[in-house]
Amino acid sequence: QQQQQQQQQQQQRPQGLAAGQQAPGVRPMQTAQAGPEVYVVHSTGHDVDEVVVKTLVGEYVEQGSNHGRKVFKKTVQQANEAVDVFLYYWDGRDGEAFSGWWFGNKLGGTQVWSHCLEHALTPPSSGWKIPWDGSVRSTLAVVSKAKQAQSALEEKLKSANAAISQAEGTARSALEQAAAIVGDFSDPESLRTAEQLLLPAGGKLNDALKRLMEIQRGTAGEVAQQLTKLATALRATQTQLAGELTKIRAAKTKADQSEKQRVVEERDIAAFQEVLPEATAKTNAAEDLVEKAMITSEMIAAGGDDLDEVRPAVVQTEQATQEAQKAIGEARIYLNAKQASARRYESEGARGKASSEIGKLQQQLQEAQNKLNPLKTVRQDFVQRAAAQKLVQEVLEKLSPAEVDVDRAEEATVLLSTDILTREMIVQADGAVSKAAEHMASVMKFIDQKKKTVSGKAREELGTMEERAKASQDRLQQLRGSHREASERVKCDTLLKEAAEKLQAVVEAVTRAADAEAPFLMGVEELPLEETLTAVKACEVAATAANTAVSVARMFIATKMVEAKRFSAGPSSSTQAKLKDYQTELGVHTKRLTDLKNSTALRKKSMTMREAEQEVQRAEDSVSKVSQAAAVLGDDAKLFELSANEIRAASDETIKMEQEANAALVEARKAITARQIESKGRDMSSEVSSELIKYQARLSAAQAEVGKYKKLCSTVEQRIAAKKMVEDASSKLKAAEEKVAKVSEIVETLGVEEEQGKEADGEKTGNSVKDAEQAAAEAQVGLKTLGRYLDTQTRVQSIGKEGLAKLQPLVKLAQEKLDATVMTMRERSEKIVVDSIVKESAARVKEAEGCLQQVAEHEATLERDSQELPIDTASNTLADLDNALTAAHAAVGGAKTFLAMKRLAAKRLAENSMKATLEQLTDLQSSLDAAAKKLASTKKSMAERKLAIVKREVAEKLVGVEAAVAAAEEATSTITSGKVELDADGMKGACEKAGTAQSEAQDILAATRNLMLSRQRDAKNMAVDASTLDEIKTLIEKLLSLQANLDTHKAALRDQEHKFVAQRLLKDATAMVEKLEGELKKASEAAAALTSDGADFKSTIFLCHTMDALRSYMRKTSKAASDILQEVGENGNVSETKFVALCKRLPELGEDVVFTEEQFKAAFTRLGGGSNGEVAAADFLEQLCSKYVCAAVVSMTDSMAVKGGKTIRKLELGEVVDGLEEAARDEGVGLMRMRCRAEKDSKEGFVTVAGNQGTVYLQPHSPFAASQEKIGQAIQECGDMAKETQKYMEQKSEELKVVRSGPLAQTRTEILKMRPRVTKVHYAQAQLKKKVADVDKRVKECIEMERKQRQEAADKKAAAAMLEEVEGLVKSCTAEVEKVIPAAEALVGAKRTDTDDPFAAMSGVEKELTALLESIEKTQAKIKEQVESMKTAKASPLSEARATLVKWKVKVGALDGKCKKQIAGLRTARKKVINEGSACVSRVLRGYIIAKDISVDKLFAELSAKKDEISVSSLCSFLEKNSTEKVHPSLFAAGLERYSAGLTKLTFSELAQEFMVCIKDIAITTAFEVKDSKTIRKLQAGEVVQAIELEQVDAATGLHRVRCRALTDMQEGWVTLRGNHGTSFLEECGKPYFCSDEETVLQTLLDSGSDQVCCLQSGEVLEVMQGPQKESSVEFQRVRGIAGSDKKQGWVTLKDSSGNSNLELTKLIVCRQSIAITTTFDITEGKALRKLNVGEALEIVEGPQEDGVRSLTRVKAKSKTDGKEGWVTVRGNQGTCYAEETDKHYVCIRDTALQKAFSTDSPPLRTLAKGEVIEVNEGPKTETKEGNRRVKVRKLSDGTQGWFTLTPKNMQPWSPQYECEASTSLTAEFNLKDSKTLRKLDVGEKVEALATPTLEKSADMMRVRVRTAKDSLVGFATVRSNQGKVLLRPVLRGKQS
Repeated sequence: QQQQQQQQQQQQRPQGLAAGQQAPGVRPMQTAQAGPEVYVVHSTGHDVDEVVVKTLVGEYVEQGSNHGRKVFKKTVQQANEAVDVFLYYWDGRDGEAFSGWWFGNKLGGTQVWSHCLEHALTPPSSGWKIPWDGSVRSTLAVVSKAKQAQSALEEKLKSANAAISQAEGTARSALEQAAAIVGDFSDPESLRTAEQLLLPAGGKLNDALKRLMEIQRGTAGEVAQQLTKLATALRATQTQLAGELTKIRAAKTKADQSEKQRVVEERDIAAFQEVLPEATAKTNAAEDLVEKAMITSEMIAAGGDDLDEVRPAVVQTEQATQEAQKAIGEARIYLNAKQASARRYESEGARGKASSEIGKLQQQLQEAQNKLNPLKTVRQDFVQRAAAQKLVQEVLEKLSPAEVDVDRAEEATVLLSTDILTREMIVQADGAVSKAAEHMASVMKFIDQKKKTVSGKAREELGTMEERAKASQDRLQQLRGSHREASERVKCDTLLKEAAEKLQAVVEAVTRAADAEAPFLMGVEELPLEETLTAVKACEVAATAANTAVSVARMFIATKMVEAKRFSAGPSSSTQAKLKDYQTELGVHTKRLTDLKNSTALRKKSMTMREAEQEVQRAEDSVSKVSQAAAVLGDDAKLFELSANEIRAASDETIKMEQEANAALVEARKAITARQIESKGRDMSSEVSSELIKYQARLSAAQAEVGKYKKLCSTVEQRIAAKKMVEDASSKLKAAEEKVAKVSEIVETLGVEEEQGKEADGEKTGNSVKDAEQAAAEAQVGLKTLGRYLDTQTRVQSIGKEGLAKLQPLVKLAQEKLDATVMTMRERSEKIVVDSIVKESAARVKEAEGCLQQVAEHEATLERDSQELPIDTASNTLADLDNALTAAHAAVGGAKTFLAMKRLAAKRLAENSMKATLEQLTDLQSSLDAAAKKLASTKKSMAERKLAIVKREVAEKLVGVEAAVAAAEEATSTITSGKVELDADGMKGACEKAGTAQSEAQDILAATRNLMLSRQRDAKNMAVDASTLDEIKTLIEKLLSLQANLDTHKAALRDQEHKFVAQRLLKDATAMVEKLEGELKKASEAAAALTSDGADFKSTIFLCHTMDALRSYMRKTSKAASDILQEVGENGNVSETKFVALCKRLPELGEDVVFTEEQFKAAFTRLGGGSNGEVAAADFLEQLCSKYVCAAVVSMTDSMAVKGGKTIRKLELGEVVDGLEEAARDEGVGLMRMRCRAEKDSKEGFVTVAGNQGTVYLQPHSPFAASQEKIGQAIQECGDMAKETQKYMEQKSEELKVVRSGPLAQTRTEILKMRPRVTKVHYAQAQLKKKVADVDKRVKECIEMERKQRQEAADKKAAAAMLEEVEGLVKSCTAEVEKVIPAAEALVGAKRTDTDDPFAAMSGVEKELTALLESIEKTQAKIKEQVESMKTAKASPLSEARATLVKWKVKVGALDGKCKKQIAGLRTARKKVINEGSACVSRVLRGYIIAKDISVDKLFAELSAKKDEISVSSLCSFLEKNSTEKVHPSLFAAGLERYSAGLTKLTFSELAQEFMVCIKDIAITTAFEVKDSKTIRKLQAGEVVQAIELEQVDAATGLHRVRCRALTDMQEGWVTLRGNHGTSFLEECGKPYFCSDEETVLQTLLDSGSDQVCCLQSGEVLEVMQGPQKESSVEFQRVRGIAGSDKKQGWVTLKDSSGNSNLELTKLIVCRQSIAITTTFDITEGKALRKLNVGEALEIVEGPQEDGVRSLTRVKAKSKTDGKEGWVTVRGNQGTCYAEETDKHYVCIRDTALQKAFSTDSPPLRTLAKGEVIEVNEGPKTETKEGNRRVKVRKLSDGTQGWFTLTPKNMQPWSPQYECEASTSLTAEFNLKDSKTLRKLDVGEKVEALATPTLEKSADMMRVRVRTAKDSLVGFATVRSNQGKVLLRPVLRGKQS
């Protein structure tokens, strides 16, 4: 692409030498001694990216000479430069315009890029035109490489000199400024600033030296000497600068070290100060804990020998000791760590101070440790005393629960021995055993551990307990064996259930297979084939499904048989027997299935033969149809007599029949093959296969016959094709002859037009000729195609050759006729072509003559008016003439070319036509030549006219340029003359005006120059004479002089502008420096008050506190500032005496710290008090005013309320306002608002103090803080201004750096001189800022010191107040404890019997102790609160108060322990009284019942007056009246305390009756005395008895005896309660109750066959009256059979124990062979309902009847399986018996259970409905069964009594005591709807039932009335939700569970 652009830029050089021809005078380049000369071509402008300039730029090496000058060739710089570039000279042999120096691709070549019309011996440096005939490109320069190097060296020397001068100046200036800044070399900041100032100067010197060294390389002579001198001077300056920099750095290092040491010491001290408070706090905390431990240890001595009292004291002491030791350890570790850290401090002073402080704290810790050491052994003595007793108690606590778990596991295991066993029961029992085993293992492990550590008596006791534990483990091992057998029983039941399900699936599948045979059982011998196929398929599918079910069942039973053998003997034998029965039954069903499959196979065989015969017959019929259709094609004679359509129709019909036959054969073969594949199975015989082979042979014969007819069809097609071929050839010949005739017609038409002499239309004639040629070509192609077709068909076809031979002569004749016609057509077409050529040529010549006529017209106009026309019009006319000449030239040239082309075309014609055409073209050529001569003459005169117009145009343009230059000169002289004084704006406007004039003049001059150069180039091209060119050159030179004049004025304007800018810059810089120095002065003056040596900051602080106190005083007393002024004023001013007096009276100044009179006077002096001791009132009021500063932009409104208020204005950030009133809350929006006045404009309004989101708008503002802020702001502004000024000077110096001379260079020097002043100000500002920062630090230290003093006073006051408050509480608690404790001890101890009513006295003292405990808790909470508040207190009054509080906390804790101990003792004693009272109540009631022989129910009715409850008062009166013991009445009240709401019948029964359970076998005897009594029977462990007399003691034997009644059999007698050695035989238990879990029948007698009393509902509670007892054994008659409806097999009770029958023998018929049951008697008319199964029972409804037509015996019967009724064939026509009567079928006469096993307790399979038939195959057998466990009970709801059978599922033990298992509500009413909730019952809470549970019908929940044990609250609770969830669970007592 670059080469293409380059070629486009090249110009065609006028003809000189031919390409490649060597110019004369050129000689080969001679090698010189000094080497070839080199020139460099470069561009000084921005056109280096142009293609031509890029081509020319580079180095040119001498390479020979040409025309007396050297020739140079460009060296190749890039590999992609493919064009050679030469620089050479050409003399004037081709004309002066083509002489001079050229850039071209070769010497004398036609392709050139640039030309310079100079004749120097060397290439000119400028004046090169690009392109060669364009304008001069001033940017292109050609210089000698040697001269260029010399010039570059000189330029480098000049620039180096300037750079060195600048670097030295900068360095000297920097040295001067640094010397001014560093001063005495003591300030690090000044040294750092000086160093930063010198570093850039050093860098510039290094850069200048480096640049000088680079220039020195390769230089010599004078230049080298000059460079050496410069380097020497530069190094001297560099050495001086380095020395100064080294000195500054050394001083800076020393100052930095001093500063660093100070900073390090301050940092270390600050770090230690941060650590010291925590270290002190940890040491104090450790001392406090040690003191607490000491106080706690005193409680041990006070406890004496009372272990219960000493134990908590020991624990507390030990805990306190551990906490104290831990605190000491932590504090010591912390102190050691911090001491190690302090040793690493860099400051020696900080290390010493830290070591001293930490040493003091460590000494305190050591002293505390010495106090604590004796308390570490307080536990050892106490532990040794209590070790033995505690050990035994621990073992018992672990062993007893473990034994209870073993008992529960045994109970769960007993349930596994019942007949009903579930997986859940096993899991529950296993869980209980596992839990007991884990518990017992942990007990054994505990005993083993303890045995290793004890000896003596303790070890013997442990041995006894170990034996008990081992016995329990043996019991658990036995239980595990029982669990294994139960688990196997469950597995066996599950296994048999699954096997039965598999067998049932087989039965159902076989039944479905039998039902599928129904279509074949209708009596019809041969069904239609489709119906047969469907029926056989259905039978096969059903048989396959049944076979699968049989296989699954067989495999399952065999697998489970193997599993059953691994069980224990009992479950294994019964399971194997049952599985064998299942196998036998499965074999029966398998045999039945096999019979079904065999019958299906026979039917399938018959169907297969029928289907195969049908398919083969259908195929053979199709083959016969093919034979009939192909009969006409067999005879060739008949075939050719038919037409082609008839033959085609016959052939199509044959093919169609052949396809149908083939399809039928394929289908038949597929069917036969499929049947052959099926016949290879097990169900088919070899006979079927042989028959199918015969059918295959018949199909093969039919296939062969079809092939014969197919072959015949293919032969006929060939003959038809030959006939069609001849016909096609004839049609093609006819088409070719038509085309030849068409060609003849067209040619004859052309001849007729020629003979008639008509003027031919060229276009129409040409079209006719083309049509003729096209038609001839088409005819020729048609004949050739036909010939080839005939030849081809003759070779390949044997049939039809004769017909084709007849067509050959006709083809030849048509070809001859076509050839003759084409010859005639060619002659006539040539004549037409000649006429066309001559006509077109004449038209082109005429067009050229027309263009010449237009040229003549323009030329005549120009000759007539050339001098009178304006120059623009003349130029336009001349341009039009030029365009006309161009067009005429093009027309003439085009005509010449056209004639030459037509000559060539004429030469290709026939000879005669060619001669005639050439003669006419020659005449036209002559006319064209004459026109060309006339055109050349006009061109020659055109050049002269154009030259004259150019002269006029150039002269007029030059006049315009002169006017523009004169205007620019005038505008410039206004500025440069200096006659008029202009200000800055005037000077700026004049400069802009002069610049605009100069720019316009430059534009006009440039346009004129371009025009002149263009016209000069045109004149050279027109080869005008030398005088004309000289005139144009003179004008150009004049234009150049105008350009020089304009450049002079531009330079003058530029100098003036530079001078103006320099003045402005210098003025601005001076103003900025002076302003900066003024700002520094202001800041220094403002800070003088703070930085002066006499500044007093403490007085400022005192003044601030005093003013705050005065303002607070004003707010409290509602006084105004004027009122305060009156109090302190005197003679219009403020008096010091009155001011001090008022301050002393202010309570605000005495609350925390009291100021001295000197401090008040200092504050007054700071207020402005002079030597006369007075302050101006205005100054006082100003200080007294509350000022605030705006911290965030906020609005000032005209009203207090934000809503509806109008905004006055916005307060800006930092603005100060005066507070006129106290802040108040705007209730509408909840914001604090204040009335204020702005200092800025004195506007008043309301402002928000703080927003509701935490934004603070107004902050308090003090004059001192304002002064500090103002000073800081002034210093900051001064610093910012210094930075801006310095930045401005650096920026301007950098911008003026490129200016070497003139006003701007001088201005830059002046700016550099000002920089030290700026640096000095910057340093002074830094020093001032540092002083202010030091002052601020001193002020903060003063404030902090004063704050600490105030805080210490406040802490002291607060500590005193807290100690006073807590001390009062502690004393009060101590006094109350000392008062109450003796009374409590008296009641708990032996002296309590002295009180008439000990129960009431205990309650009173307990209430007092409880109230005292609350007071103690409050005191403890108060102490804790105060201690927590002082948790972080350091060494101050608060830390001392905290130590005192800790001591009091320990003391109050001891009081708390004493109170709790007494409360526990009182509660134990109170409980004992209650138990004694309850026992006393029971004894009185039972004694009364025994004495009066009255029932409990009757006594309750008397005492309650036939109401639902007995009041406590009436019962107490009854007890006092009937008591035989001397008991205080309060004892009865104590015993009945928990029944304060009254006694229900249920609770009264609990008190009045006593029940016990036998825990060890014991005899029941006839008499009280053992020796005289007889044994009635033995009570078994677990039996429940009711005491019917009170307990008595046999004096002779010492036995405790009681007369009781056994509930099992109601036997009465005497039983020993406890032996004379303490062995217990009976244990008290609750009254036995049962709660029904499911509906249970209640009967009249013990016999389970007795009459029903009622049906118990779930949830009813029953009182046990007698039992449980076992019934006598009973017998049942059982039979085994198969149910008729679903074929389930099982056992049924034929006759029950009472002799009632469930089954009755009936007369039925049984199906012996499969037969269908139909709807009608006639089997042909009826429809099969279903297939009867073998063994199915039917009841005869009608018949039997004989079918005389078919010799069948049929009956109408009803199936006992599904109740379907229809006609059944009993005996067939061949004597086959299908059904017969039976004596093994029974009918159920009432619903009875079909059970799985022989036992009546086995699980039921289902219930046999009344009327259902069962076939008995085993039995009857007699079953003897053990009697049920029967219990006699009474319903508590209505008193109904009766017996029921007890099972684990129907009943659960019940107790009136409940435990809450899930949280539920306690309500006031029974009905849940609208009932008020009293409270929630918590999980685990105990309640007592006051009545039995009752169903709440609306909510479907069991509800019960209860009393809570926690607070004796009475209400109703839900026992069980309607979702079955248990909410309250009965809690059984003792062995009752």
